Amino acid sequence: MELQEAIKSRRSIKKFKRDMQIDESALKEAIYEAADAPNHGMREPWRVVYVPKHKLGEMSREISRYAFPRDQEKQQSHYDAVTNLGGFLAIVMKCDARQREENENYLAVGAFAQNLLLLLYEKGIGTCWKTPEYIFKPKVRTAFGVGPDEKLIGFLYLTDLEDEEDFRKVPRKNTAMITEF
Repeated sequence: MELQEAIKSRRSIKKFKRDMQIDESALKEAIYEAADAPNHGMREPWRVVYVPKHKLGEMSREISRYAFPRDQEKQQSHYDAVTNLGGFLAIVMKCDARQREENENYLAVGAFAQNLLLLLYEKGIGTCWKTPEYIFKPKVRTAFGVGPDEKLIGFLYLTDLEDEEDFRKVPRKNTAMITEF
């Protein structure tokens, strides 16, 4: 697949099937390949927490009780959605107290994430990026092993691309993204 084709055709996949499996070796290969992302000073301020399919229920039970402590319905809804996935990635960023370096870390993690999304698409693994409010809750962060000098940036839901032809290309809104100085 050509890079431009991957950029144009990759979309978030939001249909999940409980019996679906992903190729775990292709997933891990994509994670390592994505690390060739540009990052300032070769700090590589990212790491990934992988939750394989057989641990999704356990993970959901643990984090949803912190994410939705008094809402059994939301806890069950989270469990039902997450256990349909083929796997789950939590993206973690190393923090830096220096403002410029912190900005550079965000940009580097974004470049890593974009590489990862494209590489997974190329390998036949569908993704959906999620940044729910509960990623900031201390007990959710602890559940994913996020240290005091790290931030939980978001989640990648992993699925297959079986129904890819069902997804329509949505026209981009930012048609005036280039201005002159």
